[in-house]
Amino acid sequence: MPYFNSRTTPIVILAEGYFTTRHAKTATGVLRYGDWPVTAVIDSQSIGQDITNIVGLSLNTKIVSNLDEALELEPRPQALLLGIAPVGGELPKAWLDLIEAAIKAGLHIINGLHEYLNDNFELASLAKKHSVILWDLRNPSCYAASQNFHVAKHNSRRGATKIITMVGTDCSVGKMCTALELQRGLLDKGVRASFIATGQTGIMICGDGVPLDRTICDFSAGAIERAIELCIEKENPEIILVEGQGSLLHPGYSSVTLALIHGSRPDYMILCTKVGSEKILGGYDVKIPSLDRVIEVYEEASSWVSTETYQGAKVIAVSANTSSLDKIATEEYIRDSERITQLPCADLFKSGTDKLMDAILESCSLNVRKFI
Repeated sequence: MPYFNSRTTPIVILAEGYFTTRHAKTATGVLRYGDWPVTAVIDSQSIGQDITNIVGLSLNTKIVSNLDEALELEPRPQALLLGIAPVGGELPKAWLDLIEAAIKAGLHIINGLHEYLNDNFELASLAKKHSVILWDLRNPSCYAASQNFHVAKHNSRRGATKIITMVGTDCSVGKMCTALELQRGLLDKGVRASFIATGQTGIMICGDGVPLDRTICDFSAGAIERAIELCIEKENPEIILVEGQGSLLHPGYSSVTLALIHGSRPDYMILCTKVGSEKILGGYDVKIPSLDRVIEVYEEASSWVSTETYQGAKVIAVSANTSSLDKIATEEYIRDSERITQLPCADLFKSGTDKLMDAILESCSLNVRKFI
């Protein structure tokens, strides 16, 4: 982490009015995968609800109505984390008073929104007065891969590391969760698997990465390319799982997705989708095509940068978020998807990671028996 040790910094997550919505993926992602000791989540509209049902894990974290309640708990929070990722990444104006109160109480602020708190003169002055840090983690200058801007070089990679990039039918369909779940599963089998974060939530979880949607367009692919090079140099992984961003189908976010594909130049891709979503998120009148058509789009885009040594990437599996379906409907959806795509399909939270890990190990020619 640029500023904090996540394992020793108790935090309170601000999700007021959003905790049970798709915009709270930052809050739920940190609760599911982060090392932070989370004292509480602030959301007055979720009082009385079971946090386990919201997040999908058994947690002791409390849901409280306001900051004062959170400050009375143990361990006392040392930082306030802004736990939403709304369209456009704007700071809810109703949150300003609470953020000011948190600063006055001596809490550092961890901000993953596009709106930098350090650019707010009043907040920056208040933070200086109370000796607290405003960490705008979407600021590319915080991370090694983004500091020295360069256009992607497209050089041949050294070593045998395989790159697997998550792609999606839409934004907020589970690309980060898929990568992290697969990394956990592969590590459990003894595979040297690394994760590269490309968004604010992933960076909050692992402490490093590329805030891709805040990187200058000309240098986005180069930043991903550099992040992969640094990961290979430092960790020498057998597999790198790259967090996906946006979707090639999304009118607002397609540019960041294309930069991610061309910068990562994956060996393989995993398509992530959310069942029940018929149109692109964000009020767009754009229909999401069938899975086989989406796969064609991604494989075609990856082939645009083919060379003698790189021929583009194939989608090798489908990760489906079937939270809206019961058991029977889920099984039917999985069967239909596998018939349509001729690829393994699974909901990792309902059936585990084995099916998708098998696809990875087979594609990457890794014999899992040597890790047992």
